[in-house]
Amino acid sequence: MRLPLSMGLLLSGVGPALAARDAGAVGRLPGSEGLLTTVLGLALVLALIFAAAWVLKRVGGLPAGGQGLVRVLGGISLGARERLVVVEVEGTRLILGVAPGRVQTLHVLPARGDFAASLEQETGP
Repeated sequence: MRLPLSMGLLLSGVGPALAARDAGAVGRLPGSEGLLTTVLGLALVLALIFAAAWVLKRVGGLPAGGQGLVRVLGGISLGARERLVVVEVEGTRLILGVAPGRVQTLHVLPARGDFAASLEQETGP
């Protein structure tokens, strides 16, 4: 009569040695070391992304050169998707209404020097 291989190993003493070795691994999943490393690496990458976003938000993003033809001087939100924006194009200031799919010129202000002169003229000396 032949014994199955596992029975033969158990009777020969190899089985108890293998069982003792596996007893220390109770509660661990096979390959859990690689899974833990992967999860920790992912958490580190996500933390770096959030840290970079926070720093860019605090610093104000990339600096605008201000040397171009058009400069955005400011703006305010009027609703969920509407904004009022003041831009300067070659010394002339434009007040723009910006909505999804539409930009409309609401008012044209004179050049900076002309505007100050017109205010003095209206108010008088």
